Amino acid sequence: MYRKEVNERSPMRVFEKSMHGGLGRGNLGLVAARPGVGKTALLVQIALDDLLRDRKVLHISHEHAVDHVRSYYDEIFHDLSVASRLEQEAAVRVDVERNRLIFSHLGHVKNDPPSIRGGHTPVGKILETVAFARDVAHFEPDVIVIDGFDFDHATPESVTALRELAQKANAELWFSAQTEGREAEVHLPGGKAVKVAAPLDRYFDLVNVVVMLHSERDVVRLRLVKDHENPDVSELHLRLDSHTMRIIDEDVPAASERPKDARRFKVIGGGGKGAEAEFGRCAELWGMPELHYTFKGHKLLERERGVVELDDDELKKGDFSLKYVSKRLNRILSDIPQVRSILQTIWHQINAATQVFVVGAIQEDGTVRGGTGWGAELARLWRKPLFVFDQTKRSWFRWTGTAWEISAAPVITTESFAGVGTQNLNEDGKQAIYDLFLRSFGQPA
Repeated sequence: MYRKEVNERSPMRVFEKSMHGGLGRGNLGLVAARPGVGKTALLVQIALDDLLRDRKVLHISHEHAVDHVRSYYDEIFHDLSVASRLEQEAAVRVDVERNRLIFSHLGHVKNDPPSIRGGHTPVGKILETVAFARDVAHFEPDVIVIDGFDFDHATPESVTALRELAQKANAELWFSAQTEGREAEVHLPGGKAVKVAAPLDRYFDLVNVVVMLHSERDVVRLRLVKDHENPDVSELHLRLDSHTMRIIDEDVPAASERPKDARRFKVIGGGGKGAEAEFGRCAELWGMPELHYTFKGHKLLERERGVVELDDDELKKGDFSLKYVSKRLNRILSDIPQVRSILQTIWHQINAATQVFVVGAIQEDGTVRGGTGWGAELARLWRKPLFVFDQTKRSWFRWTGTAWEISAAPVITTESFAGVGTQNLNEDGKQAIYDLFLRSFGQPA
């Protein structure tokens, strides 16, 4: 299939039709969802659709480094090219990259006055970036994407400044925002009341189009909440593929059949403080058996269900020299009984699993930080499907056999899987574990 045919048959056309022709130049489009549902991936899907129409896209991220954003584009473009059997893929990729400019605002100081703050960096920095692209790089965008706008610290003035930017640049401006759990009632043009997740209610009137994402088993539902000044919002029948966030038609079956009965599955871990205990709590919530390998005197054990205390002979089965482990992890480990016992129990956990999920942080050398890293190394060594949720990047990654790639929304597919990770579990990591179970098995009974 040629590029033009890919665009003509794109489900994005259904999306645009529901919005009476699309977002339109000079307008603001908002993609909102809870953390980890797929806001970045959907923005990349929207951007790629424009890029394939020879439109220029300026992508500004407040949450990811440039290489991280580029990897999103690479993975989703690859999925699109395979699914559509795109002809001349290499040449199309060159065109896409030529028409795309990526900036990262990670680490910038909030030095603008409160009146125009918003996002992890101020709106002033966004305006500066757009001006730089235009004046220095001679890049006039047709579409501006702002990923990770921080509504918690935004003001009506900051959102108005974005709208004025879209109008001045004569560009469509799509941005994403994280929502809270509570909902508030707002009114559409014409007076019809709808509910939206906070804090969007404070800025609802300033945005032209509002799209909400909701995780549901192995798909993500896309709901159009606001469509310009239309009093009757079209009812969308669209789903997003949970792995790539590619928009698929309602009549297209899911990519694979997900097992429905969580009781057939078993989580394997150590039952310790942090991620392991959270995997156990989710397993109990879904009625799933737990198997936690531990050793006598393990002070951080929190789970009681499914605990198996290994004796000295059983522990020795998982023995590796600390010198070898240190080499694999690129750091020195102390030769003390507690460290050795932890590494030995990790060996049993990964050995018994056929799929491995880790919560932690991927370091620059490709290893996972802390003792959890040994579990990831064993999974790589034994070529087991391995997924890591990086708490610092707030994203899932999959080990391909040679490198880490972004995995938008992994699911549990084997009946014996390992759930391990850091003791220092934060709210993003906790939510990622819960959403993993939710995608894989639906709502808990």
